Amino acid sequence: MGRQRFRKFSVARRALAGVTLAVVALAAVAALITTSAPATDQLSAPMWVNAPSSTLTGHDITVSGGIAANADLGGAVVKVYKREVGESTDTFVADAAVTYSMMYGNAFQAIVPAVTRSCMITVTWAGNADYLASSTWMFAGVRPKLSLAVKLATRKQTKFRLTVSPEQPYYLPLEKPPFIADVQCRVHGVWTAFPAELGGAGTDGTSWCTYSYYNVKPGKYLVRAHFRGSNYNAARVSSPQRIVVP
Repeated sequence: MGRQRFRKFSVARRALAGVTLAVVALAAVAALITTSAPATDQLSAPMWVNAPSSTLTGHDITVSGGIAANADLGGAVVKVYKREVGESTDTFVADAAVTYSMMYGNAFQAIVPAVTRSCMITVTWAGNADYLASSTWMFAGVRPKLSLAVKLATRKQTKFRLTVSPEQPYYLPLEKPPFIADVQCRVHGVWTAFPAELGGAGTDGTSWCTYSYYNVKPGKYLVRAHFRGSNYNAARVSSPQRIVVP
């Protein structure tokens, strides 16, 4: 009986010693992390950036933004990058100088030149002794060039050709090239499908579509091309034009 009590006491002592060693080890690790981690009094400085909702391909994008910091950061430099859809890396496009005012705080403006496709715009600031580095981004839509040509306008047959630039790549698993644009007609104040029998259509799936309509009623029609939008460019409509079917 005495031996059993002694064994239980020994086991309890060993368990208590193990727990004590574990606590000491954790405390030592915590102390090491605390002493090795650099202390900082730097504050965060969130950024913001905006641009027009969409821009025509080939044109510049004007972006504006700011740094949310109480201090005057006038003269600081914000770096601006773009990455168009289909690209895998950011491209540096501009340095933007920060200006400070009581009304607008720390603001900046920059030009992203000659975009072709919708793109991600990223702005970064390296920070300073008082503020941590910061960055943010936004997605800017870019509309393609779009045109509609009337190839024939008769009651028997009316033909249209629609052209989109730049090309809109599509994925090979698709069995047929997609029709990326269509013809719209204004009927009773609403843009809708052309009011005639569609007799034929063709496309390369990337840059053009053709449509042939039969049994077209005589009269005047206000028509336009409609690009639905893709992974590469934002949706767009062409300028309307009036045709006469005699």
